[in-house]
Amino acid sequence: MTNMLSCSIIQVPIRSVNDNRDSLLDNALNNTQLGINTRIYASLLPPPMTFHTLGIPDSSSIVTLTAFDVVDDPGAVKVPAVALFGPILPGHENLPVPVFAFLVENVTTKQRVMFDLGPRKDAENAAPPIVELIKGAFPISRDITEQLVDAGIPLDSISAAIWSHAHVDHIGDMFKFPPSTDLVFGRDTLTDTYPAKPTSTLLESDFAGRNLVKVDFTKSELEFGGLKAHDYFGDGSFYLLDVPGHLSGHVCGLARVTPTSFILLGADACHHAGALRPTEHLHRSFPCPGALLAATRSSVSAAHFSPLDSTGAFDLASRTTPLLDVADGGIFEDPPTARASLKELAKFDANADVFVVLAHDISLVPVVGPFPKLLNNWQAKGWKDEVTWAFIDEGNPAFRFSPKAA
Repeated sequence: MTNMLSCSIIQVPIRSVNDNRDSLLDNALNNTQLGINTRIYASLLPPPMTFHTLGIPDSSSIVTLTAFDVVDDPGAVKVPAVALFGPILPGHENLPVPVFAFLVENVTTKQRVMFDLGPRKDAENAAPPIVELIKGAFPISRDITEQLVDAGIPLDSISAAIWSHAHVDHIGDMFKFPPSTDLVFGRDTLTDTYPAKPTSTLLESDFAGRNLVKVDFTKSELEFGGLKAHDYFGDGSFYLLDVPGHLSGHVCGLARVTPTSFILLGADACHHAGALRPTEHLHRSFPCPGALLAATRSSVSAAHFSPLDSTGAFDLASRTTPLLDVADGGIFEDPPTARASLKELAKFDANADVFVVLAHDISLVPVVGPFPKLLNNWQAKGWKDEVTWAFIDEGNPAFRFSPKAA
């Protein structure tokens, strides 16, 4: 660390993964009600995408990854959606969100770090410029420090807290961590504090009395899926990724949780799975289940989303760009760069060896929760299959693709 097939004959989205290829092909074919020999079709598929496709090297070193939700009730958090993405349909002006924080522990060295901390519980003691905005916004009975202690994790065992970026719902209250806990953040993070800078939402106590580590991706030769990477522990078990656009210094995490499977901590690269999905690669790798695909013809508003089929119904299988777009004029510092970053993250999202977990993705709460939860066995539990298209299921709290009655 530094200081400072689709096939040309049949246009069907097909999943290409290592295991159960025939059954997955059957599923894709059933989606379109085509009768075709799946073994012949399988011979036409491109090779399955693995973590090697992204340029990630082999390593036997892994971490354990535990997710905490810092808020008591994600449904009680009401974030103005217009600041995050569009379009905003009637009745969906607010976005309910979880706020995830992650405990990362190197299995070999036992070194522990936090990736994000969530908001502080005492909003009234935040930097004055942000107090009124966040007061009452996040229902928190136990902040991340209390949740860690309750889980048997002493705060002095946390060697570092990594901020994905310096927004108030990610930085926690560093004053509660001992001086032995380093603070790690992207090199371009703005570290001016209140009151020296009257408009700053950071406090001197966020930084005082501890080692500050700036991650400089320009000094790293690693690049995965088009994103610059930094090997945090130096053994290939946990990487930080340079994912700009949301806020200066914004980083994501990439945790190797088995030698061949990963979890990408997406932070605030986007705030809803619909800003990441669908993509052409995702359709090919993880086709939407047939029943859900059929349901979207009527559940998704044809007045707000395209393309439409010959009957005028929404056609999800033909949509190859995300349903939601990063907001201009909202909380994204550089929307064009954020969109470019999401295109790179989409490569990870379509990869069978990577499970993407966004910091505020409410679509995965019914599947993965309750929290805290160890995430290492995501692949064995089939969470990616359950979560990938959950955001477009009317029964999922993330669904927001048709107007809702007042």
